[in-house]
Amino acid sequence: MLSSLSKHSAYRIAVSLLWFLVMLGLPLTSFPPITHLLGAIVAPFSAIPLALLVFIWMVPFLIDRGTLPGETIPYLYFILVAILVTGLGFFLNGYYACGRDFFDQSLRAFFSVAIGLNFYLLFSAFPRDLATLRKLLSLGNISALFVFIWIGLEVLIFRSQLNIKEISIFMHRVRDMLAVQSPSMIDTTRVVGFAYEPSWFVRQFNLLFLPIWMAASFQRLSLYKFRLWFLTIEDLLLVAGLLVFGASSPRIGLVALLASLAYLALLLLIQLHRNMIGGYLKRRKKHTKYLLGVKIVLAILILATMIGLAASALMGYAELASRWDYRYALLTKNAFKKLDVFSMSTTDLIYRARDLAFFERMIYWLGGWEIFADYPFGVGLGNAGFYFYDRMHGAGFQSYEIRDLIYRANSIPNAKNLWVRLLAETGFIGLTIFLVWLYILWRSAGLTRRSNSPELRIIGLAGQLFILAFLLEGFSTDSFAMPYEWIMAGLVSAGGWLYRQELATEERRSG
Repeated sequence: MLSSLSKHSAYRIAVSLLWFLVMLGLPLTSFPPITHLLGAIVAPFSAIPLALLVFIWMVPFLIDRGTLPGETIPYLYFILVAILVTGLGFFLNGYYACGRDFFDQSLRAFFSVAIGLNFYLLFSAFPRDLATLRKLLSLGNISALFVFIWIGLEVLIFRSQLNIKEISIFMHRVRDMLAVQSPSMIDTTRVVGFAYEPSWFVRQFNLLFLPIWMAASFQRLSLYKFRLWFLTIEDLLLVAGLLVFGASSPRIGLVALLASLAYLALLLLIQLHRNMIGGYLKRRKKHTKYLLGVKIVLAILILATMIGLAASALMGYAELASRWDYRYALLTKNAFKKLDVFSMSTTDLIYRARDLAFFERMIYWLGGWEIFADYPFGVGLGNAGFYFYDRMHGAGFQSYEIRDLIYRANSIPNAKNLWVRLLAETGFIGLTIFLVWLYILWRSAGLTRRSNSPELRIIGLAGQLFILAFLLEGFSTDSFAMPYEWIMAGLVSAGGWLYRQELATEERRSG
C-alpha cells in the first residue's frame, strides 16, 4: 500500500510538507488553538502535522508489515504496564478533587502518552535510509535557525534599552498568536522564545539540538561541505545554541548540559591519555617498568585539570547569570555554608530548597515520593494528584503557589518530576521497564558510533549525550507530550536499525 502511494508525486510532496511543518513547529510548545481546545498547557504545534503523517504514512507502513526498530519494544511494554496499573488504580482509595475523576485524569494522561508515542514511532520508522535521516537533521537545523533569529530580535527589542514601539507591539502579537506563555514571563529577563516558560525552551536544546551539534563538533563531522575556515555549520550552530542557552539561565537544564559535557570530557580524557601513553612508549620502548605508575599519574593530572576548568567555568557562569537572575545570586552567596548533609531531615531539606528558590518543587517531589511509599505498584497514570493533598508536607502551606493550587485552581497537582511521577503512578515495575528502555537506547547508540557513516556516528554520540541530559531534565518536567525526547529517542532507534542494515550489507558482500 505504501509503495503504491509513494509512486504519486502529490503524495510525496504532501509527506515532505508535513515533515517540514513537524520540524519547523518544534519550538512551539503551547500552540494557542490546541491549548484552548484541550485545556492543556503542553500543546505542541508539531502534533498537528504529526497526526496527519500517522494516518497517511504510518498506517500504510504498518499495513505493509513495515518493521519497527527493536529498540521500541521495551517502551511498548512500559505502556502495557501503565495501562494495567491504571486499570487496577480504580480499585484504590483515592478521592476525587477539583471536579476530576480517575477516568478523566487517566484519559488525559494517556492522550499525552499517545502524542509522545506517535512522535517516537514515526521518527523511529520513517528514516529508512541515510538520505532521509540527513534531511530530518537538516530540517531540525533550519528550525533552530528560526529560533535564533527570533531570540536575537527578542533580546534586541524586549530585553535591551531600545524602545521601538511599533516593532515591539508587532512581535508581541506574533508571539501571542503562536504561543501561550506563563504570566510570570511578562517581566522576565530570561530568554523564553516561543515556549511556555524558560525551562521548556531549554529542553529543546538540551534534548535535541545541542546533543546533535556537540556530537558533530566533537567528532569533527558535518552534514554539509561548507566550511568557514576550519569551522563547520554544526560548530556555528553550537556556539549560537550555547549563547541562547546561557541567556535563558536554567538551573536543572544547566546541570543536564554539564552531564553531557562531562561525558565528552571523559571521552577526550581517555583519548588524550592513550595518546600520551603511546608517545611515552615510543620514546621508551625498552623501559616499561613504570608504565602503570605513569598511566595513573597522567590520568590524575588530566582529570584534576578538567575538574578545575569545569568548576571555574561553572562559577564564572553563576556569577554572570546572577546579574539578571536572582536565583544564581542565591548560589553565589552563603546558601551552602550551613549545609549539613549527614544530619539533614526532610524539613531541613525543604527549607534549604526554599533558600535556593526551589521550595515548591521540593514539596511536589516529596509528595510524589510519599505516594510511592504508600502504593509501590503505582496509583495509575495521571492519578497521583488525587493522593497528593494527604501526603504533602505541612510546610507546603507556606507557599502562595501551593495554597492557590489547593483552594482556588481547578486542576490537581503533579510531581513536576518524571522519575517521581513514574514511581508514584506506575510503581517500581513501570520505572524499571522505562529505565531498561533507556539502557537499551544507550547500548544501541554506543554501537551506532562504530558505523562508517558520518550521519550514524553523529546520531550515536548524540544519543548518548541525549540520554545523560534526559536523566537530569526529568527532574524538571513530567509531561509525556513534549516532543523533543521522543524525537531524539526515535532518531537513536532509527540509527540503530540503519547500522544493523549496514552490518548485514557488509556481511553479504564479504560472504
